[in-house]
Amino acid sequence: MNNNERGPIEFTEIDLGGDAGEGMRIPARDPAAVTPSKSITFSMESREQAFAEEALGRADEAGEPAPFVPFMSYWATYQQMTEAQRKWYFYWRSEVRQGRYHRTDLSYIFIYVYELIHQVGWTDPREGYRLLDEIWTAYRDTFPRLDHYLKEWTADFVLIHKLDIPLIHITQRAGSLLSHELMDLELVRLFQDQPLQIPMELLLILSDYDVQDSRFYVEAGQEDLDYHIPRIVSLAAGYLREKENDQWKELFAPDIQPKTTERYLFHRAVYDARLYGRLLPVTTIPIRNHAPLRSWVTQIIRYTENKLREHRGFKGRLRGVEIAPSIERLVELYLKRELTGRQEERPAIVIDSDKLASLQKDTEYVRSMLTVEEAGTTEEKDEETVAPANKSSAVYSNPSGEGSTIHPVVGLHSEEAKEPASFPEMDTRHELGSGQVSDTDVSSDQEHASVTETDHSPDPELLADDNHAISTDSRPSESVEATSADRAAWDTSGLDEEWARFAEMLAPYQLEALRILTGSTPNADLNQVADRHGTMPGLIIDEINDLAMETIGDLVIDGDRIAQEYMDCFENLKG
Repeated sequence: MNNNERGPIEFTEIDLGGDAGEGMRIPARDPAAVTPSKSITFSMESREQAFAEEALGRADEAGEPAPFVPFMSYWATYQQMTEAQRKWYFYWRSEVRQGRYHRTDLSYIFIYVYELIHQVGWTDPREGYRLLDEIWTAYRDTFPRLDHYLKEWTADFVLIHKLDIPLIHITQRAGSLLSHELMDLELVRLFQDQPLQIPMELLLILSDYDVQDSRFYVEAGQEDLDYHIPRIVSLAAGYLREKENDQWKELFAPDIQPKTTERYLFHRAVYDARLYGRLLPVTTIPIRNHAPLRSWVTQIIRYTENKLREHRGFKGRLRGVEIAPSIERLVELYLKRELTGRQEERPAIVIDSDKLASLQKDTEYVRSMLTVEEAGTTEEKDEETVAPANKSSAVYSNPSGEGSTIHPVVGLHSEEAKEPASFPEMDTRHELGSGQVSDTDVSSDQEHASVTETDHSPDPELLADDNHAISTDSRPSESVEATSADRAAWDTSGLDEEWARFAEMLAPYQLEALRILTGSTPNADLNQVADRHGTMPGLIIDEINDLAMETIGDLVIDGDRIAQEYMDCFENLKG
């Protein structure tokens, strides 16, 4: 039945009957029993906003000398520091402002960088850029992961303040490229320069051929290719601009619709978005994807490699190289001039046999005089003179009869050698021509010198000097050890293409971190990897997840473990 067909609504009255009775009486309120109200206040201020306000308030705070206190925090702010850590920070910051960079922890550096982002410590943006560059330069060797963050934050700083600073300077400092939209922006700027000067790292992103994977590049031609390819591209682009302007415009100034990308400002920094906003629109031409330009650069690189292979006598040639005859002649003329000129500049090595014989004679005389000694000590002195000739440590007997191992130079300055026999006057300075041999040949005497290696205890002071020299000269060994420790390998043959691309983008220490996260005790082992590379476990995890988002479109690490749904993908990741 429709609502329209219903009749009028009827109500029924029900009488319950009986007396209503006396209701419940409500007592009067006692004023003394009323509890006074309490107001509760809370702040909606974010962590970033609180940091920005406190940083401005502490901008001029000067620190007194204080001892260093370790500090490690993922989101480093003033609130995370203890009182002792704050005292060290403000003392260290005062020293940094004076150009003195003491040893400190990475989290202190991040707080200082956050301050610079929030306009603390500078008034002119160019000064702010200089301070960012100086703190980066001072600590990038100690903390290599600064490159990863400061290259993007410094680029944001340049864009926000519209500084006339080429972004290529930032990429060359970091040793790696910026995001795609910024590389497009920099390429468009470089293409307007005359003459065109594009560094090798940018030419590689414009080429469909990776010359660095070439056998010629790896085995023999790296120096030649890195030197000549940018110059040849510059020469060819200049030729097109002057002689074939239409083709130059088609390649370097094409009519392509500009593209706007919203860039997330100061990503992963403690940054108050009220200052500059959260997103920055970047409008540029996507020149990296311009097919004619990519083909042109690719063919020039391949043709140049073939010509250098031919010049160096390297077997094999790249096939399918197609290049305009005018550019081909240009490249050939350039390489003929450069390679022939380089060979002509090399001085011819001429050995003057008369002077060489004279040098050998003088050397024999000097050596014989150095070995003159009282009866009974000739053998010991012979052993001392072998040390400088061998340029290595030698064992000698001191007057007390105990053996000592000494630095090669110490042998000539020992107590027994302080009073050498008198020498006839001789001019030991020899005027040698270009390329002539000036080293003294004492190998024939070294063969007859007897160096007895015995069980003598080395002199601790001399060994300390040797160890100090060795430790000073072998500082890069730390990075070698770190590299050799990260030996994880991942077989992605059974996975999809995006997983293979994800694996290719991972650095060795990131692969090692993923392997550790699949194990039973990830925390301690991951800390060791982070320590070797001057970073923190949380930063490594974020880097891996960033690469995963770019390739497979999802996060592979949840918390401090591999996400459960992706565990099977890492079963072939072995240590």
